[in-house]
Amino acid sequence: MNWISFLRRFYLSLLMVSFSFFCKSLPSIVPVKEHKLESISSGGILRTFRYYIPKQIKENRLPVVFILHGGGGSGEGMIYLTRMSEKAEEYGFIAVYPDGYANRWNDGRNIPHSLTDKRNTKDVDFFRDMLNHLETQIPIDYNRIHAVGISNGGFMTQRLLCEAPELFSSGYSVAAVTSRGLKEICNPPPHKSIGFIMGTSDDVVPYLGGTVAIPTDPNNDTKRIAAGDVLSYLESLEFWTSSFSCKEETKSKKRHINKFWKRDIQYTQFTDCHSDQKVEGYLIPGGGHIWPNGFYYQNEKQYGYLSKDLDTREIVLQFFRTTYKKEKLVNNASFGN
Repeated sequence: MNWISFLRRFYLSLLMVSFSFFCKSLPSIVPVKEHKLESISSGGILRTFRYYIPKQIKENRLPVVFILHGGGGSGEGMIYLTRMSEKAEEYGFIAVYPDGYANRWNDGRNIPHSLTDKRNTKDVDFFRDMLNHLETQIPIDYNRIHAVGISNGGFMTQRLLCEAPELFSSGYSVAAVTSRGLKEICNPPPHKSIGFIMGTSDDVVPYLGGTVAIPTDPNNDTKRIAAGDVLSYLESLEFWTSSFSCKEETKSKKRHINKFWKRDIQYTQFTDCHSDQKVEGYLIPGGGHIWPNGFYYQNEKQYGYLSKDLDTREIVLQFFRTTYKKEKLVNNASFGN
């Protein structure tokens, strides 16, 4: 064997090993084709959403988890980003991925440039209509309905808890604090459990409060447009606990997933002394505007994990397991057996 032939075989084998390693590192994602796409009329507008029903149904009535995309995103994108459908199969709940009107949610910030805000779409009613439709397909447990969203979807999650507290048991906001617009229309806040995940280096939603700044050009990070004012991360926790009769505060540091960048995640929890309601928050030092441990997929050239500081989907689902309506729960079942 001459040197040229040897080198060719060597580099080919190296390429195959690298490719094999990369393929094994890809996460498990339930394909989009295994989700059902629906179109319904809500508020005089044709709205769309995808949902996944687990193949192995363990209960007579299933919990529902809505997964809300950020501004400019889509329900399909959230299937890739969160990989929640994989957990829906494991834990036994219906994962729903709705699409915002014009790819945005009317979350209460009243953004001038947003078509959704200008039209004042009735997004809360859209969620009611989705549940009514789902009920015709499979029995759902109205005592275990939850919502989680990122960015614009995180703001919208809070509006859902505010304007439909009888419907939603709890919610979680990722890369989103509480907007001043929501505080005005939701004062006092409902007695509800909610969680937050924020990064101290989020360059879109400032964790110290201020003005949300949305990039308008992906190739020029300096071009930004204002998108409403928000409370700080700590002020948001205080706002959602202001209805507690009395509250107990717990602080700790959580272990991270990242093995190479050692940094402690600050965890804060407030519990109501006289109920099961709680408000919790994870603050990631150096964390950005992301879904931690999410799988980013925009096109063939852009994919990969978004931070390994913590596993967002597990944190959210474990939170939902303990924040359902226990006093009215169907058959006394617990979420995520």
